[in-house]
This record gives sequence, structure tokens and C-alpha cells, in this order.
Amino acid sequence: MDKARALIADVQAWLAAATPRERRLLAMASSGVALFIVFVFWVSFSSAIRKAQATLEEKEQDFEKISRLSSGYSALEQERQLLEVRLRQSPPALMSFVDSTPKSDGVEVGGMSDRGVVAGGQNGKPREQSVEVNLSKVSLDKLVKLLADIEHSPGVVKVRRLRVRKSFENKDLLDVSLSVSVWQGA
Repeated sequence: MDKARALIADVQAWLAAATPRERRLLAMASSGVALFIVFVFWVSFSSAIRKAQATLEEKEQDFEKISRLSSGYSALEQERQLLEVRLRQSPPALMSFVDSTPKSDGVEVGGMSDRGVVAGGQNGKPREQSVEVNLSKVSLDKLVKLLADIEHSPGVVKVRRLRVRKSFENKDLLDVSLSVSVWQGA
């Protein structure tokens, strides 16, 4: 403590003995040091603020992404639950369903073959049954209506494979072969 008082006394004695030019030079030097210290603090604080803002923007983007994914997940979860309900329903008798649906749409069935159970049924997996159907001389609008009727039937019934060719006799009509499958929960 005494050393500090002695140092302060020496500085005051030197300032009292200094010329006006030395005092101005000392004032400018101390002002420069003070400005440098202020500048260092300002740069460090502005850098910290920029980093905090960047982090905040990144977290806001992450939150928006989570919100979008959450809403998408909710929609997918609802769709999965509806599909599970449809799997629990008893599926239509596939052969008779595939035979009657084209006839109700005015389409003639050329041939059908039952492929039976083709997949699933074990370890809680849904059981898939399949039927191959050949349709000849079908117009495009009737084919679209038939496919919509099959896909929107009760239970889980889907067209798994579809092959379309122009008919040899009439180029405006189509020869179609398709594979229709039905799933039932195990």
C-alpha cells in the first residue's frame, strides 16, 4: 500500500514538473490507450452478440423444422392407425370381388388365376393373398374407374402390378393384365 502511495506521489510530482507539451502528449497517449481498451471490449461484446444471434437463429430454424416434422408425423401416424383399422376388417373374398368389380364397371374378365397366400402371416405380419386378372378390349376410362373401385374397396385391397398394351383388333382399346392383392392382419 505504501508503494502505491509512493508511486502516485512520484507521478503527481512528475506531472507538476512536466511542460505543457509533455502533458498534452501524455493526455493523448492515455486517451489512445483508453480508446483501445474500449475498442477491445466493443469488439468482444459485438462478437459475442453475433454468436448469440446466430445460435438463436439456428435454434429457431431447428424449432420450425421440428414443428414441420411433428405435423407430418401426426398425419402419418393417423394414416397408419386408419390402415391398421382397415387391416382388422375382414377382407372381401378376393376371387369373387375381383370377378364382380369389373362386371359392375362393364368390363369383361378374360381370365383369372388365384395365387393364394403369397406373403406374410407369420410373426404378426399381415397376410397377403393375390389374384392375377386378364382383361381384354377395355377403354381407358373404364380401366381408370375399375382401378379406383378396386383401390377404394373395404379392407386393404391394392393393385400390385399393372401391364397395359394396345389391343390388336382395336387400337383405341387396351389389353390389361393386373395383379390384385388383399391384406389381412395376422
